[in-house]
Amino acid sequence: MIHLIALGTYVQTHILAILVAILATYVIGFTWHGPLFGKQWMKLNKMTPPKKGEMKFSMMLPGLSANFVMVFVQSAVLGRTFEIVFLPNIGHALLIATILWLPFTALTIVNSYAWTGKPVKLMIFDAAHYLASMWAIAAVLYLMQ
Repeated sequence: MIHLIALGTYVQTHILAILVAILATYVIGFTWHGPLFGKQWMKLNKMTPPKKGEMKFSMMLPGLSANFVMVFVQSAVLGRTFEIVFLPNIGHALLIATILWLPFTALTIVNSYAWTGKPVKLMIFDAAHYLASMWAIAAVLYLMQ
């Protein structure tokens, strides 16, 4: 129970850092799935690009909302973890983010994609995107502590 209270306290005292971390992951996501790798991602997902005027912001709201909740919780837990452990530099923050990403995100993606038969390239692509997002969260939280 004490850790839940500490988590709530962390959120209250670091809300700005959490919101900046969320914004950073949105920037990474839009860049990653847009100009950097958008065409490749759509091809791997067997999607056709929407025609101009077909794509509406409201169509993205469910995904953006779910992502907001996910990154909010990730930021709160990662930030609280940073309070518990000693972080002499940002490299340690990135290392902790990577260590947490491996079993809880990367291997979950591997398992899910293996069961659904999705391409290995897509699995690597999506896992790398989540790692980049976790690194952004870790960097923001470390720098804004």
